[in-house]
Amino acid sequence: MLKNNNQILSTLHKVVAYVLIFDLVQMIFAIFIQSPQYFIGSLIGKVFLIYIHFLCAKNVKYGRLENRLGSIFYTIFMLSLFPIGTILAVMMLYYSIFRWEKYTPLNVSNI
Repeated sequence: MLKNNNQILSTLHKVVAYVLIFDLVQMIFAIFIQSPQYFIGSLIGKVFLIYIHFLCAKNVKYGRLENRLGSIFYTIFMLSLFPIGTILAVMMLYYSIFRWEKYTPLNVSNI
């Protein structure tokens, strides 16, 4: 079976993106109850964050340094999203810092 590098970290970035999608849907439904003052700006920001997390989920599988730093950078901002965001961010930081799997061009086992 082919195993991708940093598969758990990639899955965690996808989970965060899906949570943000559900938050976006809730934000759109909240328009009918109250009219938020900065709706367009928050909508653009939320869509941008969803895109960034899907991009991080795709790129951390390559195992390069710039992908690792990008993952750490966006994960640090999630630490303030208590309680779910904090738990996910701590797990993502653990896999970004301590369990990072570097890219190896050939994974050939010795027979």
